[in-house]
Amino acid sequence: MISAHSRAPLARHREIALGEISIGGQDLCDLSDRCLADSESKVPPLKALRRPLASYFLARYFLYAMGLGGQFAECGVFRGTSALFLCRAAKSRIPAYAGEGLHLIDSFEGLSQPADEDLSETREKEGSVVRTVVPQGTLSAPVEAVRHAMRDFPKVAVHPGWIPGVFRQLPDSEWAFVHIDVDLYEPTRDSLAYFYPRLNPGGVIVCDDYGSLLFPGARRAWDEYCEKNGVPFVVLDTGQSVILRA
Repeated sequence: MISAHSRAPLARHREIALGEISIGGQDLCDLSDRCLADSESKVPPLKALRRPLASYFLARYFLYAMGLGGQFAECGVFRGTSALFLCRAAKSRIPAYAGEGLHLIDSFEGLSQPADEDLSETREKEGSVVRTVVPQGTLSAPVEAVRHAMRDFPKVAVHPGWIPGVFRQLPDSEWAFVHIDVDLYEPTRDSLAYFYPRLNPGGVIVCDDYGSLLFPGARRAWDEYCEKNGVPFVVLDTGQSVILRA
């Protein structure tokens, strides 16, 4: 499937499927491409259609949450592509927006040590089951790269450190919007445990990895937390899961 997908005319598919979608008056695919280029990031062929659509949904919830009062956070920043997309979407609505209230949280050392809950299973043709996990340290990016990508938004706060200890750097505040994109079970669990009790009424938490086959731990953490605490949520067609706090 991966080979067939990579040989398809992806640009034409994007034009047909997403060509008339805009965010803040900006063409969705053009904005997505510019944010990827300016953060020096790339998208594999399998995510060529999902990436701009997931960014669109994320920005829609962000723009909604800007009217609630409270701070905004992204846990798991990598090179800053999503954060840049959010800020540019906001700036198209609020020309003076310079990143106020947005907190970016990342170890900048890649993934932490995976837990047993992060193991994924693949059944081979002969019936055997192979258990795999993405290694510690994968997906690292220097904090300087994020600061450079966000240079037009000087009021964005960057918090290097490991979850949950890094949360001590955050202001004692209520939160309107949280994007959790940390891939693994434990940081997803710990992010929910920190932010959900501090979330404003109507506030949003989005998990990027809920539908990911590569990172099943994120879904396990999300499901466990929401079931234990009676938290309702929806799952978007992109695989993102979303909480709107009552």
